[in-house]
Amino acid sequence: MNIPSPFEGLDIEKELVCEFFATLSRLEFALKELGYSRNERGVVSPAWWRFSEEIAKNVHIDIGSELDGAINFLCNEPPMVQISAQEWQPRDLHGEREIEKAIDAACRVRHNLFHGGKHTPHSPPGRDRRLVESAQMVLLACIEACPRLREVYVQNRF
Repeated sequence: MNIPSPFEGLDIEKELVCEFFATLSRLEFALKELGYSRNERGVVSPAWWRFSEEIAKNVHIDIGSELDGAINFLCNEPPMVQISAQEWQPRDLHGEREIEKAIDAACRVRHNLFHGGKHTPHSPPGRDRRLVESAQMVLLACIEACPRLREVYVQNRF
């Protein structure tokens, strides 16, 4: 078979993309296990907004730290939302606090990477990589900020 890898043309390292997807997948599992879930038409999914409101109180952010930079980047230059095959639109992020907005942006990064057109040249060089790195950093900070979440996240490691 002569089908190119889906990673060809993606301006993000394969290892970073795989690590991000694995982290997010495991985190979504842990959130549902801890009751941060909602049922939409018979399908369970993580309740990201409720989680972000609650975890925001526990995430410690040092001013000027890498985490602070990641949050600022995600909040000040958030990923856009794809509204048609060729059209992207800016949308406000959900949340009152910056960490809540950064978590919403991280979910949008995942959605855009998994479903969106990241093989298109509409993003400036390095932007998509920085979005994934920043989203990964925010998600890991959330896991570290909640001992019970961390415990469920690491159980039965795959």
